[in-house]
Amino acid sequence: MAAPRGGYFGRVLEIDLSKQKYKVRELSDEICRKYIGGAGLGDYYLTTEYKAGHDPLAEKSFVFIGVGPLNGTYCVSTRTSFVNMSPYTGLTSHAEVGANLGNEIKWAGWDGIYITGRSKKPVWLNIKDDKVEFRDAGKMWGTMTDEADEMMRREAKDSYARTAVIGPAGENGVPFSCVIIERFRAAARTSTGALMGNKKLKGIAIRGTKAVPVVDNKTFYKAASDAKTLAVEKEAWQGIKRWGTAGLLELKHWVSGSLITKNFQTTWYPDIEYIGAEEANRRFWKRHVACNHCPVHCMKYGVIREGKYKGLIAEGPEYETGGLLGSNLGVSDFDGMMALIEACDAYGLDAISTGGVLGFATECFEKGALKPADLGGLSFKWGDVDAYMEGIRKIALQDGKGGRLMAKGVKKMSEEIGKGSADYAVQVRGKEIAAHDPRGDKGRAYSYAMGQCGGDHHEGTSPATQARWAMINSLVMCSFVGGYPWGKETPGIFTAMLNPLCGWNMTDDEYWTTGKRIITMERCFNVREGISRKDDVLPKRFTTEALPEGPKKGAIFTAEDTKKMQDNFYNYFGWDDNGIPTDKTLKAYGLDYLIDDVRAAKKKM
Repeated sequence: MAAPRGGYFGRVLEIDLSKQKYKVRELSDEICRKYIGGAGLGDYYLTTEYKAGHDPLAEKSFVFIGVGPLNGTYCVSTRTSFVNMSPYTGLTSHAEVGANLGNEIKWAGWDGIYITGRSKKPVWLNIKDDKVEFRDAGKMWGTMTDEADEMMRREAKDSYARTAVIGPAGENGVPFSCVIIERFRAAARTSTGALMGNKKLKGIAIRGTKAVPVVDNKTFYKAASDAKTLAVEKEAWQGIKRWGTAGLLELKHWVSGSLITKNFQTTWYPDIEYIGAEEANRRFWKRHVACNHCPVHCMKYGVIREGKYKGLIAEGPEYETGGLLGSNLGVSDFDGMMALIEACDAYGLDAISTGGVLGFATECFEKGALKPADLGGLSFKWGDVDAYMEGIRKIALQDGKGGRLMAKGVKKMSEEIGKGSADYAVQVRGKEIAAHDPRGDKGRAYSYAMGQCGGDHHEGTSPATQARWAMINSLVMCSFVGGYPWGKETPGIFTAMLNPLCGWNMTDDEYWTTGKRIITMERCFNVREGISRKDDVLPKRFTTEALPEGPKKGAIFTAEDTKKMQDNFYNYFGWDDNGIPTDKTLKAYGLDYLIDDVRAAKKKM
């Protein structure tokens, strides 16, 4: 149980909001090496500290803001991981986000921030190295995320403080609310906003002044420099550098046939030319922006220069936000789409789930399952930006009958609405899925159905890539820099950095085993909550309706596709035919402490 020698400080900042106290939680080299950091370390805390049936909104439930050993070093483009039990799905959940927050946490001397308890009144946390101040957030409560960001930095008297804040949606307990990082980045898909709102925590601001310890600085620096060079030279994502992820809007429509359109009724949307990257470049973008030490600069900042939304400053569109709040809603008005995206960020809503809810509601109106009276007088039709803007406001504030219904999300909405709406309720394990139609992009089905967070687009498109992504998310690296371009060379590139940084002797085999361990640990958490093979499936629409048009016309995800996907996945990770990790596998991965829990869960199935 020796303390880490390099790459880590060996300490997590534990904050108790109930008592307004904080302390150091020690972190051993053994735990660091087995679970790495970020998502892996957060999931380790989830599986060791919660039992089956835990209430995700209990006072002692925690939010873990995790970093990895490479944060704060010369390694290219590290991120931040938010981990918690989701109040939305009741399952394990993690979100990785860019910007500069993660490095600042590391420079403050911490390997993560563990926040538990519940404040009696709204607070925000001002963290500077080892000092934590519990500040009154009464004046911030109810403010939009951009206002809260400015207020925190002003009260901290530090314009460079790195912030993570929630908006009115989190304060009002909307289960798909998110955390906004440094004004333009979102840690979403995890319900962390709702959990922070429940804790009366408006957000945090942090600054640090420390250096990350390195065992062999010369060797590490060379390995990190080589990794950066390789990321630039090999990057298959040069289009991301030029166009951001918005360039995928046109690509997914014209080439791969997987663009989300009108609640996944089709993937064909010729009006994409009005809301895609080329249009953004012509009339909106003003500058490229990068996270710390990143050569890709995928973020694109812009301003609307005329019309109804003149003066609106925003980031994007990205593929997911442009897909869910653009083509998914039949919106062909670029300015209107950007206003919807910015509204989600301002209220602190997950744009993916919000777009999914609005798309589902619109199809319900189209098919007669909903009437204006069901939403308190509000109604939707494809392309109606004003109605969607009002829908976003009602959801965030849980305003009226319509706001309360939509804030429940697609799954619970369909159960309440009935009238056959479950047939087009596009969700996995209670979470709306992202903007890639798996009939046109079959690999994406692995991410949606087999990924442990359910419904997410960034969990990996095969069993091997899910193990790779488990490491990327635990190392807290950007996939555009270290995931996609490095490909099969990934273990060697990372171990070349980790070994001199941490003083390890990690091999490629250990690297892959660690990825499998983390995925299996996440699975055990979900198994305890009743998840098994029956839940590893796509929504009905994808398995019963062939694509009606576009490049992949006629494509469908068959029962044979589903069985093959499940069998391949279970075999790769060493789980049984029902998707349950075996005793042998748990022992092999050093997860013996979960054997009794898994056995107990199996008896209930």
